[in-house]
Amino acid sequence: MKKSLFVLTAAIALAFTGCKESPYINAPGDNEMTKNDTMPSIADPDPTPDPAGVAVPEGTITVNEAVKIGQKLAAGQSSDEEYYIKGWVRRFDETQRSKSDFESKFAQYGNDYVYLSARNDGKGSKEFYCYRILGKSGAPLPDHDALQIGDFVVVKCKIQNYNGIIESSGTCGIFSSSNAHFNEVFPPFPGCPEPGEGEISVNRAKEICDSIGAGKTTSESYKIRGVVTSVNDKTLSNYGNMTFNISSDGDVTATCYRLFYKSANNKFTNLNQVMVGDTVLVNAKIQNYNGTCEPVQGFVEQSTNPNF
Repeated sequence: MKKSLFVLTAAIALAFTGCKESPYINAPGDNEMTKNDTMPSIADPDPTPDPAGVAVPEGTITVNEAVKIGQKLAAGQSSDEEYYIKGWVRRFDETQRSKSDFESKFAQYGNDYVYLSARNDGKGSKEFYCYRILGKSGAPLPDHDALQIGDFVVVKCKIQNYNGIIESSGTCGIFSSSNAHFNEVFPPFPGCPEPGEGEISVNRAKEICDSIGAGKTTSESYKIRGVVTSVNDKTLSNYGNMTFNISSDGDVTATCYRLFYKSANNKFTNLNQVMVGDTVLVNAKIQNYNGTCEPVQGFVEQSTNPNF
């Protein structure tokens, strides 16, 4: 009788709960579902409180959470979406920094290699590796003083499982920082006028970029309104074109790649013709360069720069 009652009870429980298994298991890379919007909620037991005065966007995750998300990915796989990740600069990758060409590449590209921790007391066991980290909106870091051990930073990037090392994938830029010199070099976003008739915002350009897929370029040109957040050229090329980043909201950015001055193939003559803070209207096609939105094959049509 007891046995029959037990079987009946189990059958009723099964009818209500079903037998669906969780799509996640402990071993990295063994999960059938790795889309980020299906990732489970992750507890973060030991973060250090955020310092005052540093912008932390809603939805920002900690280093511990980023590592757990990365562990759900297969080796070599990257997340579909970008994350804001907050943490403390624990150490630099001295293996990369000890290479003979590190300083020359830093001067050219302005990127570095750092490990972040959720804690600033050295006790956190997890680290997130920011590979080739850049400055605000993906701009080159101007010098080594702009990124120091002990800085609290919020970075924006995709997450990758690189053979068990959880690191950034693609462009990894610092969104905000406690570093005073960083904040001097990269001032707060001044705001951008709304696009006029026949114009689009940088955010809309990014949507178009995502829709065409990696490696593709639109057949038509767009007029994109934005504010210059960084100038990536340190010298003016022989071709007279310039590369710089623009944004409409201080968050979503586009890299204007080798654009010309006022019309197609008309050369810039001085670096001061494109400067941080300029409101510009670029006329260009949109290219998806490994997920990065790049206005290409175009020119700067208008600018508030007095030297334009």
